Order: sequence, then structure tokens, then C-alpha cells
Amino acid sequence: MKITGIVSEYNPFHKGHEYQLKKARELSGCDAVVCVMSGNFVQRGEPAIIDKFRRAEAAVWGGADIVIELPLPFSCQNAEMFAYGAIRELGKIPVHALSFGCENDNVDTLRRIAEAQLESIQYNNVLRDEIKKGISYPAAMTKALSSLMGNEFSDSVVSPNNVLAVEYIKSSMKQNVCLEFFPVKRIGKSHNDHELSGLFDSATAIRSGILSGSAKHTLSVTSKSMESINGFYSDYGSFNMLDNYMDIINYRIMELEKEGLNDIFDVSEGLNNKIYQSLFMHRSSHELIMSLKSKRYTYSRLRRILLNIALDITYEDIKKFMSTEQYKYIKVLAFNDTGRKVIKNAQSRGTAVICRYSDYKKFGISAEELPSFKLTAKATNLYYLPFENREANLEYKKNAAYIAK
Repeated sequence: MKITGIVSEYNPFHKGHEYQLKKARELSGCDAVVCVMSGNFVQRGEPAIIDKFRRAEAAVWGGADIVIELPLPFSCQNAEMFAYGAIRELGKIPVHALSFGCENDNVDTLRRIAEAQLESIQYNNVLRDEIKKGISYPAAMTKALSSLMGNEFSDSVVSPNNVLAVEYIKSSMKQNVCLEFFPVKRIGKSHNDHELSGLFDSATAIRSGILSGSAKHTLSVTSKSMESINGFYSDYGSFNMLDNYMDIINYRIMELEKEGLNDIFDVSEGLNNKIYQSLFMHRSSHELIMSLKSKRYTYSRLRRILLNIALDITYEDIKKFMSTEQYKYIKVLAFNDTGRKVIKNAQSRGTAVICRYSDYKKFGISAEELPSFKLTAKATNLYYLPFENREANLEYKKNAAYIAK
């Protein structure tokens, strides 16, 4: 069975994603498409606008055959960790190919950049020197690539999608996962475009439209995804955003104090002081982030740090999550009939496939002893905390959705 993987967030699922799924199937000639998708907290460092269960169902209606969860904390960390976790999960299926959306669909260029970042002493020396100057990692990476390969190549990793594309290739190399790569050139608006105009708007613009109550976003969202969005609002009365957790973040800062903040992943000496001094000074996450922002700490990185504070993700935790897993398993969120075949394929290769909580016991796994399960269960409860109609313990109660077409 030839299976193509896609790394996704679908926050929310829209027509650009539907297009990518269709092209990935065409380009790879696969029998099935597996999406590994961020759960309730995403790589931008914020909660997904609607929950993972609804987003996964919309993805299967939109062309995926099965959606598995990208575990915390990988789903809400930097591009390197995000890609590492995604490739690790897809390797358990296993997939034969990987398709991704990006601005540069030249596989050779993306592969050469990945090889340079992994193997070039010159690249790593320049990168280290530039970071010492206090500039951000993306800016340092661009300068290092430019010095080694010229502006033509450094320009290829300016966009977030291209950065992720290179990281997927690097992660497959580091983990010895042999894959074919099928880039799908992005159509429509750019990644962070905030304007709504119709077909193929960015997810950023669609989220802004949803939060502002604009009807324009419906033009870029599939009908099933729109049902999911409306269903979430009907159940909970609002949508999710990082601002919903400002009281929790402030409480955690107060509880941790300066020294404790140094233990939180990605917080370095000096930033802990600035974060502690900001206690109770800002009403919104945007105001807080702007007060902390610098050349070294980008907006996205700081957003992820705030989420790490809320979820209590420490440097020590990251060491554990990056180490070899005790059990080989995947968590399924939604699937169709072809997805059933993917499940059987994974099980035949020794992967435990979890579709409901009782499956952990079925495969001899103690869920509560798994660091990833404990963190996910806590995060899922936290996700629903801001709403009046709160949900509790869904990691125990919610089963993977079967979509019959």
C-alpha cells in the first residue's frame, strides 16, 4: 500500500487545504493520504480556533483518508521540533512519500538547503556567529545560507512554509526515514495575509474573519469545515484564542517567579526577568508579546513561550519527549474506509493504533504512564476551560470519528 503523508494544522480547514490534498494524491499516485495534524494547540503558539476533533473530521471530508494527532509538545514548538515530531509519527504508519505546500516547489533546491544545514561546517559557523550578534534565528539562517549558497537559495527559505519544507526533509534525513517529496506550490494569498477576498484566502485571514464575525471567510472555507465552525460556536458560544488564557499565564508567571521561569522551555537568562516584570501589566497577549519582542525573540517564538508557561513545558520535559519512545503508537482522530486499511497496515508493522481510550489497555499500554498522554490530557482540559459549556476528560471519552462517504 503506497501512502503519502501531509503535515497539517487545518486551523481551520479551507479550500487551499482541499486543493493541496487533491494535488498530493495526483503527484504521488498514492493509495491513501495520511495527515498528521496538530491537536488543540498549534505551532503558532496558541489554541486552535476550534477543537482538533472537528478539524480532523473536516479534513477527512475534504480529501484525507485518516488524520492522526501530532503529539504535544511537538505541535506547539519551533519548526525543527514540529517537523521532527511529525516525521516520527508518519514513520510509524509508515508513509512512502511526503507532500507539503510551499512557495518554492523545486525539490532539488529544498534538498540542497537541507543538506547544507545538516552537513556544512561553514553554514553552522556563520549561523552561530550571527546568533551571537543578537539577531533572530530566521535572520541568522538567511545570512548563513546566503554566505554559503548565494541569495537565490537563501531567498527560498524566507517564508514559513518553505522553512517547514526544509525541516521536513532534514528530519527525514536525521531519522533515516526514506521518503519521496512532492511539494505543492501555494496558490492564492500569502501565509500571513490578513485580507479576505474570496477563494484561497490565508488561514490567518480566515481566522480573523471568523473572530470578527465577517461572512466573507465562508467563501474560502469548505462546507463541511463551515459546519464544524458553526457547530463549535453553537456548543461553546465563542472561539478560542491565546487571550483566553491571560489570567492563567499571569498566575503561572507569579507562581514560577524569576528562577522558575528559567526552567520553562525556550526561556533564557534575561528573558525571565522581563517576563516577570511584565506581571499584570498587560491585558492582551499581543501587548505582552510586544513588550518582550526583540531581534532575538520573534513574535511567534514569544507566543510559543507563553504557551509553554501556560502548559508548564520545561527543558527537562523536552529532553524526555525527544528521547526514544517506550511504546510505538499513534492516536487517530478521524478516518474513512481507506483509512481503515492504513490502520491495518500500521498494525501489521507493530504500531499500536489508538482510536479510543480502551485501545491503550488493548495494546498493553498504561496511558497514565505516558508523558505525552498526561500532557495532552491536561492540555485538552485547559483548551475548554475558557468556555461556559466546558468539556472535561475528553481524552478518556472521545473516540476517533469514522466518516462514511
